[in-house]
Amino acid sequence: MPIPIRQIPANLLVPGQYQEIDNSLAGSQGDIKKALMIGLMTGEGTAGPGKPVQVLSETKAHQLFGQGSHAAIMAATFLSLNKVEELWVLPVAEAQAGTAWKKVFSVTVSTAVAGAVSILINGKKMTAAIEADADAEAVAAAIVACINSDITLPVTAEADAGSVTVLSTVKGTAGNYNAVSIAAETSSGITITDGQKTPGANDPAIDFSRLGEVRYNFMASAFDSVDAIRASSDELESRYGAMRQIGGRMYIGLAGELGSVSESGTMLGQAEEVNSPHIMLVPRGKNPELPCVWAAAWCAIACRILADDPAANTYDTKIPGLLGGVEFTADERQKLLQAGIATYRLDTTGNVLIERLVTSYTENTDGGRDTSYLDVQVTETVDAVRTYINAEAKKRFKTWKLAGTEENFGSGAKVMTAGVFRSFLAELYSEVFIKAFQWCQDFDGYKKSIIVEVKQDSKTRLEYQHQPNLIGQFYIGAGLLQFK
Repeated sequence: MPIPIRQIPANLLVPGQYQEIDNSLAGSQGDIKKALMIGLMTGEGTAGPGKPVQVLSETKAHQLFGQGSHAAIMAATFLSLNKVEELWVLPVAEAQAGTAWKKVFSVTVSTAVAGAVSILINGKKMTAAIEADADAEAVAAAIVACINSDITLPVTAEADAGSVTVLSTVKGTAGNYNAVSIAAETSSGITITDGQKTPGANDPAIDFSRLGEVRYNFMASAFDSVDAIRASSDELESRYGAMRQIGGRMYIGLAGELGSVSESGTMLGQAEEVNSPHIMLVPRGKNPELPCVWAAAWCAIACRILADDPAANTYDTKIPGLLGGVEFTADERQKLLQAGIATYRLDTTGNVLIERLVTSYTENTDGGRDTSYLDVQVTETVDAVRTYINAEAKKRFKTWKLAGTEENFGSGAKVMTAGVFRSFLAELYSEVFIKAFQWCQDFDGYKKSIIVEVKQDSKTRLEYQHQPNLIGQFYIGAGLLQFK
């Protein structure tokens, strides 16, 4: 058996004991999974637009991307739920022609009684203290001071002659999902009336070019327009492809009515425009938090589970912090799942629990119903199997030769043949993908599916085909009880 010594010359004459070190058989596979939040930054942010930045704290996020920016809020949401995965943010600069969402409230006062004004911003309640006999300008100033005291809010406020204008911190349509209400709670003699609401407009395009070839395993995006989702889908498909193999999954929050596939602006209508095994649509619906908060929260919780086990069942996983006040019926959840939208349910105390995490892929290229990528675990596991095989092959077979015949090259020879690689695949499938990880099943069927051959007229290329049988998710038990 030849010993593969590479550093100690065969013609060495100097006496001594020499040992070279080879770590190729030591250690185990594994990497630090990266999560990427994609959201708008403000002009006050110090980060460079379009360049991914690692974020370690909420405070730093607001410095980098601007106070109350969606990029900062998504980072803060993720970090509050997951500090294991490495967090990165792709900050997107506002469009130069963009305008911000705003809403005006008028304040009138007869005789103000000391008390408080209640402010509700995206489900977060605040109170502004009001002194006795305060006039309209004083009440408006107290409201503005209360709102602007919280730099983590996605809105700011301005006062003008007894009125309050609440504005989105970011320009574009993302701010249109803000829900703001102001009412005199315990201070009589004060009336606050909703006034004009102006939607934000003009969103920037997402530039993925500066992500390079770094793998971001999990992503969440604040951009839900058709153009933005298509651009994201194209980038994710390219990353998943054979020539890049740096796949990742993206979470996007959908807001509004359930609607139907033919109604523009509804959740089902939006889902009709998406068909990607790498994009998960999260049904924020009419719940109070911003859709980007829902996307970041679902991503943070789901990726913590799937990073350890891509085939793990995520059913009934709690997502802390979300105000899931709106619950869908069983019929509505069936419609959501059919449209490629994930579903949740609420526990007895109102906590959001993941019910079924599906991808947005629902149709094949012919427009027919296709469930091959129904659950996110399918895409995650396929990607994990490929990644593991590639990494293990590189680790074991580095510097090997390739033979087109099954000769006896001697014990320990570093020569790859079709038979050696077939045995390698079978071993990984049985010992790793079935016994160690429970990602796959049906070893006998898998062995029969393996085809390995050296490409004709080539001395460097080995080609193979195999058909892993992925393990499933136990979601449904359907029985017939026939009593007597």
